[in-house]
Amino acid sequence: MINFKEEVEKRKDQLIQDIETLCAIPSVYDEKTAGENQPYGKACRNALDAMLEIGKRDGFVTYDEHGYAGHIDIGDQEESFGILGHLDVVPVDARGWDSDPFKVVQANGKLYGRGVADDKGPLLAGYYAAKIIHDLDLPVKKKIRVIFGCDEERGSSCVEHYFTKNPYPSMGFTPDAEFPVVYGEKGIVRFHITGNVKKDGLIAMVAGDRVNIVPGECEAIIEGNHKQYEESFKQFLSDHHVTGIIEEEGNCTKLVLKGKSAHASLPEEGINAVSLLATYLDTVINNKLVHFIATYLNDYYGKGLQINHEGLMGKLTMNLGVVKYVKEDADIELDLRCPHEIDLKKMADDVEELCHSYGLTLESDIHEPLYVDPNSELIQKLHKAYVEVSGDTTSAPQAIGGGTYAKSMPNCVAFGCEFKDEDNAIHGNNENIKIDSLLKSTEIFAKAIYDLIKE
Repeated sequence: MINFKEEVEKRKDQLIQDIETLCAIPSVYDEKTAGENQPYGKACRNALDAMLEIGKRDGFVTYDEHGYAGHIDIGDQEESFGILGHLDVVPVDARGWDSDPFKVVQANGKLYGRGVADDKGPLLAGYYAAKIIHDLDLPVKKKIRVIFGCDEERGSSCVEHYFTKNPYPSMGFTPDAEFPVVYGEKGIVRFHITGNVKKDGLIAMVAGDRVNIVPGECEAIIEGNHKQYEESFKQFLSDHHVTGIIEEEGNCTKLVLKGKSAHASLPEEGINAVSLLATYLDTVINNKLVHFIATYLNDYYGKGLQINHEGLMGKLTMNLGVVKYVKEDADIELDLRCPHEIDLKKMADDVEELCHSYGLTLESDIHEPLYVDPNSELIQKLHKAYVEVSGDTTSAPQAIGGGTYAKSMPNCVAFGCEFKDEDNAIHGNNENIKIDSLLKSTEIFAKAIYDLIKE
């Protein structure tokens, strides 16, 4: 019997070193440096080059799809098994970190740094699992193609482009979620609401820079002396167990409310600073945009919009991720995760009708849900490897609200790397992964891949 655990342990130091290399690159989308062969900016290009260089170092054939994505082929068979991971990361606010986000730190048995868990560490765990199978010269009927893109956090245009130029692997997984194996992903709908709204007491309101992150802070400037709002605002903060700032801003008042960031697939784990501040503002000014947010966008499940639903994949969730109101121009972005039973087009039409009644315009971007038969060979063998290595015999294959690369190709699912009852602070401050969990994930991946492609 192959001792994959022992093989992973042999490569532990090199694996961590490669994670340190990739995570040192601040591969956040940067429009200013975007150009030919680096459509997402120079840093994302650098991360792609670094991953390609790892493959070349180890003697494998590599491929670069003009900076959108790349792959490393391990083996030379015609048919391939795919491992899909991403090299881009969400922005950081270094003030909330205990260490430099782009310098991996080892402490308390964990690695800390932006990308260690989402998704550079898991991508490399998948790569090393494939490399172990190759190094042991195990008999396989498919090559392993490790595919990596640079725009997953903004909607996966990277692999969409990549697959217009390259064939789909026959099956695969993306190590960009959690264990156990994910057979279903909710549909993702993005709403972009715009319009001109009279200020009526509101001069400016700004929060969020990513629609898939619960905004942890919101700032507003309203008409009137700050003294007239001080008592009511401080009482509101106390009642809702949050903090904030109120201060003079010229002849007006500046309000800052601090909530808690979270991923849009689990918005209830955060505290949305926008909807909470709008709730307060709706009691002291008569602004139509504030009223719209406070009335219709003030929960995590779409109840205000009357689109709430609970299905086999769980509840519909809604995140109000971005708000910008400046010079009477309003701009709102929503992220919804929807069970597969919902007619997404009809839902969008209903919300559009409501927006029109407020003089607002709605544009929608709809991505249908993913469902792979839980009894398929892919799901069964991935889950079997997880159970055998982890010892977890109670957790069943699952459906999630997060959207992954699995939707970018047929017969692909999300698988790892976050274990049950572990919190890697993905998209948050002090993102981390347990070193033991990283190694265990690599072992699970190696066993699962081999079970699926062995002769």
